[in-house]
Amino acid sequence: MANFRKDIIDLMIPHFHRDKRYVLMLGDMGFGAVDEITSIFPNRVFNFGIIEQGAAGIAAGMNLAGLIPVYYTIVNFIAFRAIEQVRNDVLLQGLNVKFIGTGAENYFHRLGPSHTCDNLDVEIMKLINMDIYDPYNSDQNFQDMVDSWINSPKAGYIRV
Repeated sequence: MANFRKDIIDLMIPHFHRDKRYVLMLGDMGFGAVDEITSIFPNRVFNFGIIEQGAAGIAAGMNLAGLIPVYYTIVNFIAFRAIEQVRNDVLLQGLNVKFIGTGAENYFHRLGPSHTCDNLDVEIMKLINMDIYDPYNSDQNFQDMVDSWINSPKAGYIRV
């Protein structure tokens, strides 16, 4: 099975060059995958650690201030830990925050059930009316999918 964890970061770099409003927020994830984007845009990549609920609220505030935040963390940490803030702070206000759920399809199963969620992330995102971009269940070219997700004026969730 393909894993798009580094691909998505690489595909975001041209967008970050074109639009200075993009910022990357990390949930203590992405080491190795984010090295290049961090070296190119050191003042636009932030590691928030494991504060998923707070990070969703901070991302909402960043968007209200004119930025376009991209929040990158493990799928179940967005779907289980931060879902209320994603819904209330981002979606109900019609904000443009991008979410990347890494570790889709139980990629982190070796870390135990606290780091996996099967496909429940997709079901939860459907419940709150989040736009979902899922390369594991689509025939769309991944680059085209990333372009659609990042260029949308609405919040969106892509699972890698």
